[in-house]
Amino acid sequence: MTTLILTLSSCAEAATEYPVAPGDSIQAAVNNASSGDVIIVAPGTYTENIIINKNDLIIKSGSGNPANTIISANNPGVSVISIQNGNNVTIEGFKITGAGTNTSGIYLTGSNYCTIKDNVLYNNYLGIRISGSRGNRLSENTVDLSASHGIVMENTTESIIENNNVNSSRIFGIYLYYANSNNLTSNTMFNNTNNGINLVFSSGNTVSGNTVFDDTLSLNTHSIFLNNSHNNNLQSNSVSNCDYGIAMRYSNNNNLINNNAYNNNRGIYLTLTSSINTLSNNQVNSNFMSGIVLDGCNNNDLVNNTASLNNANGISIGNATSNTLTNNNASQNTRGIYLSSSSSGNTLSGNIVNSNTGRGIELDNAGSNNNLTGNTASSNGVYGIYLASSSNNYLIGNIASSNSKGIYLMTSSGNMISNNTVSNNTVHNTSNGIMLSLSDNNILYMNKAISNTYGISLNSSKNNNVSSNNVTSSTSNGLFLCAQSTNNRIYNNYLNNTMNVNNKNNGSTWNTTKAPGPSIVGGSSIGGNYWANPSGTGFSQLNAAHDSNGDGIIDFKYDGDNLTDYYPLLAVYVPEPVYPIANFTANVTSGNAPLAVLFTDNSQNATGWNWNFGDGTNSTERNTTHTYSSVGNYSVNLTVSNANGTDSKTAVITVLQEQGGNESPVMPVADFSANVTSGYAPLSVLFTDLSQNATSRIWDFTNDGTGDADVSPVVYVYTAPGTYTVNLTSGNQNGTESKLATITVSSKEEEHHSSGGSSHSSGGGGGSPEPARNVDVKELSQTFITNGKETKFNFTKNATCVVYVGFDAKKTVGKTTTIVEQLKNKSTLVSLLSEGEVYRYFNVWVGNSGFATSKNIENPVICFKVEKSWIQDKKIDKDSITLNRYSDKKWEQLPVSLLKEDSKYLYFTADVPGYSFFAITGKENTSPEETVTEIQPDGSDNPENIENTGSEADQGSDEDESPGTPGFEMIYGIAGLLAVSLYKRK
Repeated sequence: MTTLILTLSSCAEAATEYPVAPGDSIQAAVNNASSGDVIIVAPGTYTENIIINKNDLIIKSGSGNPANTIISANNPGVSVISIQNGNNVTIEGFKITGAGTNTSGIYLTGSNYCTIKDNVLYNNYLGIRISGSRGNRLSENTVDLSASHGIVMENTTESIIENNNVNSSRIFGIYLYYANSNNLTSNTMFNNTNNGINLVFSSGNTVSGNTVFDDTLSLNTHSIFLNNSHNNNLQSNSVSNCDYGIAMRYSNNNNLINNNAYNNNRGIYLTLTSSINTLSNNQVNSNFMSGIVLDGCNNNDLVNNTASLNNANGISIGNATSNTLTNNNASQNTRGIYLSSSSSGNTLSGNIVNSNTGRGIELDNAGSNNNLTGNTASSNGVYGIYLASSSNNYLIGNIASSNSKGIYLMTSSGNMISNNTVSNNTVHNTSNGIMLSLSDNNILYMNKAISNTYGISLNSSKNNNVSSNNVTSSTSNGLFLCAQSTNNRIYNNYLNNTMNVNNKNNGSTWNTTKAPGPSIVGGSSIGGNYWANPSGTGFSQLNAAHDSNGDGIIDFKYDGDNLTDYYPLLAVYVPEPVYPIANFTANVTSGNAPLAVLFTDNSQNATGWNWNFGDGTNSTERNTTHTYSSVGNYSVNLTVSNANGTDSKTAVITVLQEQGGNESPVMPVADFSANVTSGYAPLSVLFTDLSQNATSRIWDFTNDGTGDADVSPVVYVYTAPGTYTVNLTSGNQNGTESKLATITVSSKEEEHHSSGGSSHSSGGGGGSPEPARNVDVKELSQTFITNGKETKFNFTKNATCVVYVGFDAKKTVGKTTTIVEQLKNKSTLVSLLSEGEVYRYFNVWVGNSGFATSKNIENPVICFKVEKSWIQDKKIDKDSITLNRYSDKKWEQLPVSLLKEDSKYLYFTADVPGYSFFAITGKENTSPEETVTEIQPDGSDNPENIENTGSEADQGSDEDESPGTPGFEMIYGIAGLLAVSLYKRK
């Protein structure tokens, strides 16, 4: 056998280095260079305009110092450096200046994966402009004194803008216009005249870790501004010294997480129908007006935000409906939470509104059906919870202690006030637990009014129902009725005060019609009230033996206090005193000095708090932050009290060596979070680094020893089922530490029904692993999912081929979002179809990952529509139209039923096994007898209802803009002028 050996030598030329010296032309070097070459520019000043239309070039200064390698425009009417349809080009280490009106220091058009690094862009009209490009990286540049914008991105995707300084631009620092799926990370912007970061019609971007501020607070400035921009993530940004810290208009489904907005006029401001946004864990403190403002915005979620030390309101809501405020802390403001201007249907639950100088929670002309549940409003300067001209609302299970008035209604009717605890409201001799003034037809039911000056007071208030309340230990009177408070019905209350009633009229009724019980003190009948006295000499106590028929009602009426109770109650049992139970949490239990610890009270039945921090200091606030400055172990003790006693709990805080001390090096502490930890493949997971004392990070998403990423936050898609270990290694100059977590990715075979996409909390906000570049248009629909009810998500904007998605719910999960994505091509996560003409590819994501399974839903269905013009053009047999679903690495054809038709569409329904990836197909009609009727347009479908390629459904209209919204008119006008000017130059 003969062996033939062929030796192949490379024909490619080695990369060439082109030196450029002062007096030489950089453009000439570019013209002579080939792909892969490096152009090294010596220090000096080069007066020229440079056009680059080649791939794989590196152009950098020889010294690496932008200050001594300057490129100045020879023609100010042309951009200094233009990269035109050139990919993988690097510009590094220059000072670039002199671009005139509508031109840029560096301009990229149709150029992908370029690197602009460590340059100084000084005194240009536009610093850096990127148009119609993707995958570029701008890092460590300084963009200073731009006459218009620092960095402009238009029709740009998947680019990274990180660690840049953008300063003193006349209009915007960084401006995104129809720019999607970009990352803006760790940039610093200050003294930009209008907006630091401005997004217009830009979706799916991540804006994280940026610092935006002005030296002086100026009107109509915005640190970060979103206009008609959806599905963006704003995370861990610091914004200060602007009129608006973070502002949004006509912008939906954005996530604002862990941002710090301080020393602005308004910290976070949402207006003009910005809806379905999530604001969570933001710090919005020390702003000169309000912390968080929702103006004309609906269906937003505010969760775990801190809004303190703001000069006006912690959280302000006006002309806004169906928003949810949960577990926020709005303390030490003028008002804690303020609802006004017909704001209806909002839910406030679990919020802490303490130590505000005015009111804790205030509803002022707030409309109806607001639900205030489980909030704590204590130690406020005036009122705990205050309703003015706000009717038909629900106050249930709230705590209001140590205010002037615990709960106070003024000219507010038809409200339900139930199961609230109002205690120690004794600021002055007219303080009240609950007070109604000029307020009629309210229900006060099963409230506890303990140790107030007055328990419950009615001032010029009529036709109210006061029943089943526990009013004890009032220092003045348990109940007070003025002369004009008539026609009230007061019964089945437990009254145990030194003076139970001060009644100034005889026009109210102090019992109800006798009826079977149980009464508030355990009798078998309900009638009047239980009249007790702490000394044991109350009417009901003295006459306990007078119940001849054993019905729990004393045999004769109570006649005293200028009232008659015809059915006074007899105590079968006296309610046991309610004792406090101490409990609290600390956000950290160990760390380096100085260590700031947030202590959160979780006690039950407490009306007073006393913290002993173990270092000789104390606090009487309910929730408090304490800083330990010295190394040691500290025993922190919380003692809580109420009228019946006290209880205590102790925990240990360990304070380690001061950071930077000499005893031992400060090591990093690795920590991170994942938005989901399980779901079906493909599973998209958002990882966020939460490490302490770390200067570097390496993500290993499969723990195979190979680093996958070094940025945060970062998204990783697990495409195959399995159990994966993710490893974050955090480091600093003293060493490294790692943290592991498990991600479980399931196959859809495990359930008869497949899941939807990933999301944030509750029923779902909806997320997708589909790359944004493949999404033609998408539409969102939101509804409540209730067990046993038919659920339907209607897509009313006509943006996609899907009309509705429906199923029968087997579980209640509340408000849930479903997303339909109509794709440009097949999903990047599926294989090709084997047959048929494809009309549309689309994805459906219902709620959270793992929600839409057979455990939670049944009978899932999709309704879709097909254009008759497509059927005619492609000569499709309409009986062949099929819905195809991708699952388990294969396509499955699903039968469809023709539901109806109009002049433009055929409408079909299909029973589906679950929600995932879909395609609508049809086959060509080969029968010569059958023809397709020509479609005549009827104008019924308004093209304005259909979104342009790549845009979100439901854009806002300028005609709806409120003239009272400060700053937005001018900014929108400037943005429009800029868009026109940029468009003309294309």
